[in-house]
Amino acid sequence: MINELYKLSQSLEHYGLLKSTTHPDINKVGKTDCLCIELDKNGMPRGIRLLQKAQTAELWKHSKGCHNSFPAIRVKKPLLLPKESQKADDSAWKKAKLSEQISMLSHLDYSALNTSCNDIKISEWTEKQLNPVLLSNQPALAALKQLITVFPREGQQTAFLQHLIQLLHKEILRCEQGELLDIIKKLLIGAYDSKTGKFVADCMTYYDMYAVGEYNNSVDSPETRNALIELLNNASVLEISEKRGKSVISPFTGEEAAGIGSKYPNPNMPLLGLTYLYSKKSDTPCLTRYTMAGTDAFQAGAREIYDINDAVAFLTKYSKKNKTWCPMSDSNREKPNLLMAYLPDEPQNNAQLAKVLGEPSDFDNFEEYRENAESSYEALCKQVIGSLKDVMRKNPNTKINLIILETLDPGRKQIVYENAFIAKQFCENLITWNNASRNTPCIKIRIRRGKEIVNMKPICPGPSEICQLFKINYTRSGAGKPIKQSDVSLHEIYRLYMPNSQENRKQTLNRFFQLTVQKSLWLLSNTAYQMITDYALPSTKQSQTQAKQAEMFVSLLSILLYLSDIRKENYMLDAPFNIGQFLKLADMLHKEYCVQVRNSGKRQASLPAQLMGNEMLSIAAENPVEGLNRLRDRMRIYLAWAQSATGENAGYAKWILARFEEVSRKISDAGNEIPERFTPVQQAQVLLGYLADIPYEKKKQGFSDKSNLKEENSDE
Repeated sequence: MINELYKLSQSLEHYGLLKSTTHPDINKVGKTDCLCIELDKNGMPRGIRLLQKAQTAELWKHSKGCHNSFPAIRVKKPLLLPKESQKADDSAWKKAKLSEQISMLSHLDYSALNTSCNDIKISEWTEKQLNPVLLSNQPALAALKQLITVFPREGQQTAFLQHLIQLLHKEILRCEQGELLDIIKKLLIGAYDSKTGKFVADCMTYYDMYAVGEYNNSVDSPETRNALIELLNNASVLEISEKRGKSVISPFTGEEAAGIGSKYPNPNMPLLGLTYLYSKKSDTPCLTRYTMAGTDAFQAGAREIYDINDAVAFLTKYSKKNKTWCPMSDSNREKPNLLMAYLPDEPQNNAQLAKVLGEPSDFDNFEEYRENAESSYEALCKQVIGSLKDVMRKNPNTKINLIILETLDPGRKQIVYENAFIAKQFCENLITWNNASRNTPCIKIRIRRGKEIVNMKPICPGPSEICQLFKINYTRSGAGKPIKQSDVSLHEIYRLYMPNSQENRKQTLNRFFQLTVQKSLWLLSNTAYQMITDYALPSTKQSQTQAKQAEMFVSLLSILLYLSDIRKENYMLDAPFNIGQFLKLADMLHKEYCVQVRNSGKRQASLPAQLMGNEMLSIAAENPVEGLNRLRDRMRIYLAWAQSATGENAGYAKWILARFEEVSRKISDAGNEIPERFTPVQQAQVLLGYLADIPYEKKKQGFSDKSNLKEENSDE
C-alpha cells in the first residue's frame, strides 16, 4: 500500500495538490464546551468568550499525546481556594436562576488564589517543539508567535491568574448567558468529586491574541494550523537529516535520502482514528537478530513519508467522502472498514469512485430510498463513467486503485483488501452490473405507511450491501439474526462485482448461487407469504428492513442469472420459474378457500400460519418432482371446491383456476422433462417465480386476436 500511496503523492505534487495537512503532534481539541481567553500584547487576559461543542471540535491543538497541550489547556484545579468552592452548593446551583447564580458567585473572595493550580502554562517540551515558530517570519504565524512569546512559563503564572480571576469577576457581574456562567463557575471553584473528595474544575480553555486586527489571522484559524503543520514538517525533515548524520537508501526511488527515524506519522483517518503508516514491535525476534528493531526494519526517506502522509490526508478529507473514501462493511467484524479509491493519473477527479465501489445504494432514510432507489445506481454509474472519459482518452491503460483498511485493535490497522482496476474494464463492469440489475421480473413488495401502501423499489446491491446481506441468518418467520462473520469474503465479492475478466467472474457464480439461495430462502418465502395473506408488510422498522433486504436478494438473484447469460425474457418461460408461479397460485387458492369456506367470506378473519404452496416451496425448489407430487395431493380438495363453486363470490376462484391452466401450459411448453433435483441456478428461478406477479391473458371485445398482459387481481 505504501508504494501505491507514494506514487499518489508524486501525482498530487505534479498537479500542485500535495500540501502538508497533518502532523503527528497536531490534532483537533474534541467536542466540549470551552472558554476562549484572549491575551493582550503583554500576555495578560483581556477578553473571554464561550465556545460551543461544535466550535471547539474544529479547533486545533499541539500536544504530545494527552500531555503538554497548547493553546488548548484543560484546567483541572479551580482557580480559587477550596474554602471558596465550599460556598456554592452544586445542587443549589443547578436549581438557581441566573440572577441567583450571579449572587452566589459575587460572595466569593476573588483574592483567594489557589497557588496549586499550575495548569495554565507553556511546557518546556512545547516551547522546544514550537521554537521554529519563534524563528519564523511568516505572517500566518504572527499571532501564534506572539502568544508563545508572552504566555506564562513554569513559576510565572501568579500575575496571569490574578488578572484572569479579576476578568472573570467582571464578566460575572454583566453575564446574561447561563452556559457562560456555568463554565466560569467551573473554572473558578469547580465541582465536588465524590471519588477523590476534592473540588475539580476539569475545564477546557483555549488561548488566542486579543488584538486580532493586528494579525493576518487568529491563533485558532485553519490558516494558522496549516502554516504550523507545514513549518513543523519541514523542520522535522531537516532535524532528522542532521541527527542521523547519514542517509538511507530510499525503497521508493533507490536514491539516498534523510531517513524517517524512529517514528512514522500517524494520520487521523475517518472510521479508523489514529493510524501509523508503519509500526513494529521493537523486540520482534525475526528482526532483532538482524539488528533491525522497530522502524529500522523499513527505513524510508523522511520527505517521502511525510508526502505519503499528506496524500492520505488528501484522500480522506471530509469533502472527498464518496469520491475517494467511504465506509465499507467488514466481512469479519461489526465496525465498518475504510475504503479508499482514487485515480493515480488524476487524483482530483470528481468521480464518486468510493461510493460505486462501496455502498452505491446507501440511503439516509426511508423516504430517500423510496424516491431514488430504482434510478440511483444508474445515475451513479453515469456520473462515474462520464468523469473518467477524459482520463481514459489521455491514457487508455489508466487504473483505479482500491484499498480497504480495517482496525484490528486501537494500535493496529491493516489492509484487508487492495486491487487495481483498468479503467476501461472498470466501466464495462459497471455497465454490466447495471444491466444485470434490470433482469428482474415484476415483483411488488408492498409496505404500509399509515393509510398509504408503498411499493418498494428494486435496489441494486453493491459490495458493502452484499457483505451485509451475508452477515444475517434468517429464520422460517423471516426474522433476521446478525452473525459476526459474513459467509462471503471481500475477495469473493469483488471477484463477482469487479472482475478483471468475465472468465474470472464465472468461477465465483456457482458459489454465489448456492449461498444466495440458501441465505434468502426463508426471508423471501415469508415476504411472499405476507404479500398473499396481508397484501402488504406492516408499518414497522423491522418490516422496512425486511422489505429492503428482500429487494436486494431479488436483485442479487436476478444479477447472478444475467451474469450466467440467463435473461428474464427466457427464464420467465422456463419450468423452474413457472413452478414458483404455480406454488404462488396454490397459496392464492388456499387463501381464497379459507376466506370463503372456513371464514364464511370474512376476509379479515385469521388464516393458516402456512399456506400449501409456501409449505412446499423449500421442497419443490430443490426436489421439484417430489414437491409437486405432494402439492397435488394437498390441492385436490381446494381444486374440487373451486371447480364447483358458484355465485358472486366464486369469480376469484375461477380466475385462479384459469391462471393454473396458463402456468401449467408454460411448464409443459418448456419442453424438457422436470429433473429430480434443481441446480442452485434453477432454485433461484423458482424463488423469483414465487415472488413475481401472476400475469394473465384477457381477450377484449373487438380485439379477440390480441392478448393483453395484466397482473393478478388484488384482494386487499
